[in-house]
Amino acid sequence: MTNARDILYREAGPFERALAKALSDTLPVPLVELLDPSRTRVEYLPFLAAHESVDLWFDDWSEARKRRMVDEALHLAALKGTRAAIAVFLPYVDAEVIERVSYPRRFVIGRSALGLQPIGHQPFTAHLLVRVPLRRPANAMIIGRSAIARAGLRTLDQTPLRRVERAIVVAKAPETLISVNYGHRRPVTIDDGFPLDGTFLLGGYLHRKRL
Repeated sequence: MTNARDILYREAGPFERALAKALSDTLPVPLVELLDPSRTRVEYLPFLAAHESVDLWFDDWSEARKRRMVDEALHLAALKGTRAAIAVFLPYVDAEVIERVSYPRRFVIGRSALGLQPIGHQPFTAHLLVRVPLRRPANAMIIGRSAIARAGLRTLDQTPLRRVERAIVVAKAPETLISVNYGHRRPVTIDDGFPLDGTFLLGGYLHRKRL
């Protein structure tokens, strides 16, 4: 095996020879293992993520999710700014895109009116219907079941929503305008034609599939 000392020129001085000797040593560092996201030690994952230019990262993620993010960093970087990017990034923050609408868009028979802009949808903005699970705070006050003296008024933890917004910012192009709707459930109505077998009850909720 050729090392640095073998290719030194004859006129090399003491410094060059000492440097060649140092560079020829076999270091007891498993570089291949350290740079492999599936095998590296868990405490090295943040450094490996920085090495791979990972932009979406949370310290409380599971070890498996951190390893997957680093492993797919190159693929995710190639998707940034594309239409498919947001749908790929959101599962990392436990969310999913239900529907995406961008106006202006093509006229659709039966769903569009000539000359009318759908209310609430700004032009040249991508509107997303996003489903993200939210957890009720511990000891949250429930009307009729809690006493104010015993249970404080606790607000809903919005951390999942902030993480969704961070994932969208990472995935989209800087010039792209995004509007996010988190209202992925709506009340059940008689017009839904649900079966009268107790599966759905008035006052209950259905998952929305359209904005």
